[in-house]
Amino acid sequence: MPPRATGPNPLALSPDPSWRILVVHGKDAFMRLEATAQLRKALADEHGEIQTFNFDGDSADVADVLDECRSFGLMQQHKLVLVDGADQLVKEANRPLIERYAENPCEHATLLLRSERWNTGKLDKLIAAVGAVCKCDGTNEPNAVAWIVRHCKERHDASIDRAAAQVLVDRLGADLGRIDSDLARLAIAADGKITAALITEMVDVSRQEDPWSIQSVLLSGDPAAIVRHLRLILDNAPRDAHIPVIFAYTDLAGKLHNMAIARVQRINPQAAAQTLRLWGSAKEALIRVSPRLRPGRTRSLLRACVEADQGLKSGLGEPHRVLERLGLRFVTIAR
Repeated sequence: MPPRATGPNPLALSPDPSWRILVVHGKDAFMRLEATAQLRKALADEHGEIQTFNFDGDSADVADVLDECRSFGLMQQHKLVLVDGADQLVKEANRPLIERYAENPCEHATLLLRSERWNTGKLDKLIAAVGAVCKCDGTNEPNAVAWIVRHCKERHDASIDRAAAQVLVDRLGADLGRIDSDLARLAIAADGKITAALITEMVDVSRQEDPWSIQSVLLSGDPAAIVRHLRLILDNAPRDAHIPVIFAYTDLAGKLHNMAIARVQRINPQAAAQTLRLWGSAKEALIRVSPRLRPGRTRSLLRACVEADQGLKSGLGEPHRVLERLGLRFVTIAR
């Protein structure tokens, strides 16, 4: 991921030791630490032992920070100058000073700016020319699974395959801090390999899914993801969790049918979505599938959702099975 939108992914970050400035910002403290560890390793691999100097952005003087970057380290060692709370350092009158430094940073030092918040601007472009801006606001499940497989052996001396990593993410969500803590515990109990069976035995389900979150998954076109997400909702929620789920199904089917009619009437998908009061990811997903929608198919899907709702309220059918079969009907629509 470059600045803000397209800078390096902190989970797949391969820091270049030639970077002179790295900004690591966002709400996920574990990811900020992960990016920092990767930078330290890259610098140590390139320069050998490095000196680290820590500053607090709330109280540090910008001149002291930049002087530390410019001064030579002991025995010409490369220096890592780390500022926590960097958003407080890089503001108001200080910002032009750091911009000028970014235009001509010192070769023998790397400046690492860490903070939860970060205000974008001219400085980001200057930093991108000599380093990177890395946003750490959490990750999605596929990235979390890939991270587990990639780092488990290195961090915890135990292997894990993608299927077992997916089970762990299914139980915990994509919270990397919690995942890493449980991996350490699992590695102790494992005989060199963490299995899905061991995860099921030792890791309690701690995530709870909003029933409405099923809508975006229904439009993914991925049957395995639909079944998995549905089970997460129904298995870790109150007894009648199927009631809001079938309501979410029916609501989405109605929106799909309205978008199909709008397509036939040659109404712009953006305008149709606005009329339907759609927003966020649901809006984008519906616009994406709208060219493939046919009123006959969407009408049939909506009717099936209404009939399933009536049947479940009358005690007909087992909710898991009914909702799985109905969820798979969305696959043909989304594809």
